[in-house]
Amino acid sequence: MKLLVVALALAFAHPVLAKPTQAELRTDRAEMAAKVFPLVLASFEAGKATPEAVYQWSVRWLDADLDRAKGKSTPLADHAARMFALEAEAKKQVAAGILQALKGEASTYYRIEAELWVARGKPH
Repeated sequence: MKLLVVALALAFAHPVLAKPTQAELRTDRAEMAAKVFPLVLASFEAGKATPEAVYQWSVRWLDADLDRAKGKSTPLADHAARMFALEAEAKKQVAAGILQALKGEASTYYRIEAELWVARGKPH
């Protein structure tokens, strides 16, 4: 009997948290990507991250926004704008000798890919 009382007391002392809904998870995912992206971008601008890291977080943000937006093209345009800005910053860093030319060229690829996704109306 004591064991049952202890088990019940523990069960009520630590209530089970409700699982988030898919809509809540979609929102949380998009919000976290939106929060991490500027941090990665700032790290790139400080010479501590690569253009690819910025690209990857932009794509994560895009995927999260598309999952949440269901068919809207605005996330594609937003991603393209981020890739245009990344390319411009990468070119400045290459010209200043901070970034390898290869990484600068990769940022141009990311921008072209983003423009293609906008033209298609979908990524990948």
